[in-house]
Amino acid sequence: MVNRCCVVKFLLVAYTAVSATELPRILCYRKAGVLGRNNYPNVETYKNSLRFMGKTNLASQTLINQANFYWIGLLSIGTPGQTFFVDFDTGSTDLWVPSSECQSTCGYKTRYDSRKSNTSRPNDASFRIAYGDGSYVQGQFVYDTVTVAGLSVVNQAFAQAKNTSGFSSSTFDGVFGLAYPSLATKGQTSVFYNMWQQGLINHPSFSFYFNPDPNVYPGGELILGGIDSSRYTGSITYTDVILPAYWEFELTNVQTNEHIICSNCRAILDTGTTLIVGPTNQIGLLNRLINGTYDPVTGLYAVDCQNRSLDSIPNVDFLLGNTTFTLSALQYLLVVHLTGDKYICYTVFQGVNLHDTTGSLIWVLGDYFLTRFYSIYDLHANRVGLAKSISYDYLQSSPKSLFGNASAQTDQFSLYVFALFFFMEMCVN
Repeated sequence: MVNRCCVVKFLLVAYTAVSATELPRILCYRKAGVLGRNNYPNVETYKNSLRFMGKTNLASQTLINQANFYWIGLLSIGTPGQTFFVDFDTGSTDLWVPSSECQSTCGYKTRYDSRKSNTSRPNDASFRIAYGDGSYVQGQFVYDTVTVAGLSVVNQAFAQAKNTSGFSSSTFDGVFGLAYPSLATKGQTSVFYNMWQQGLINHPSFSFYFNPDPNVYPGGELILGGIDSSRYTGSITYTDVILPAYWEFELTNVQTNEHIICSNCRAILDTGTTLIVGPTNQIGLLNRLINGTYDPVTGLYAVDCQNRSLDSIPNVDFLLGNTTFTLSALQYLLVVHLTGDKYICYTVFQGVNLHDTTGSLIWVLGDYFLTRFYSIYDLHANRVGLAKSISYDYLQSSPKSLFGNASAQTDQFSLYVFALFFFMEMCVN
């Protein structure tokens, strides 16, 4: 297990871009985990039912990168506070953590005990979240104080899970939803919305910075109430949310190798999803243009990166208005070690027919996209923003036997190298 420092930041400013040098920092730690498999959620089930997976304060919550597959951070619940690691998820709205009444199904996770909190109040509403692979969480709602990045939200409704299935290998305790209030399971007000209503932040917006490099600090940050201009370069491209449930918007197109994969494509930004997911037919076309071959065992597309030159593997472009957001081969391939100097590469483009609340097919731009682009979520203006991350150019060193032993092999490679068993458990939260 690898530990890595990260930070929590606090700042008293209005809603404007701020310099990172102005922000006090508190160190925390980042841990590497193992990617799970075969529990990719049905968005209709997970995202729709949870349907997986100071007054002028600008606050930032540090996130811990679990092997570059999901990002977790700390919060506390109750008085005195009980601390939990949660997955901050823009693709859902509810907050849930394990209950002290949860027995073996919650494994070694931290459990919330309402009897130990002076601010806990009962709530009779039941809670159940079903996942596309059959995993689930069920329990009961309760009211208590929830504290994130030093901001305490009082009388917050959240779920305490009394029974779970499919989460035994995850290193987070629960999920902290950051989607629109309309996705709340029982119509309860979300933590972030209450944070704004209670005057803890002066603007109902937040932003994410993710760093793909496991060797630098901080690992990632959730900035509450604004943006941090030190975390991106160039300008921010904003676009309207077309359906205020997920953070859903319209891409002008997705293209590769001068071929358009889709036009006017609906997409969501989802920090709770690892890969980049799209409709099956469109992802199939995209991967064929990359010369990828479908692997039914992993559900991904394999690319021959041992014999092909790097120059032969095209970029993939996501066009938003007049701005192009590009992923190079070194940013969208992941490498699996077979044996000796033998490797196989997979693209992070996975085909799954997922639908929004109107039934329209959507793309899900997960963490392999969001580690390259700083993302902004603005509830007040109903818009999302993207800008090139300061970590956009980070590329991890590649094995020497890749890319046909050409000079390109001395370049850097963006993702970790994993053993083949990694694919026996691939999860997208």
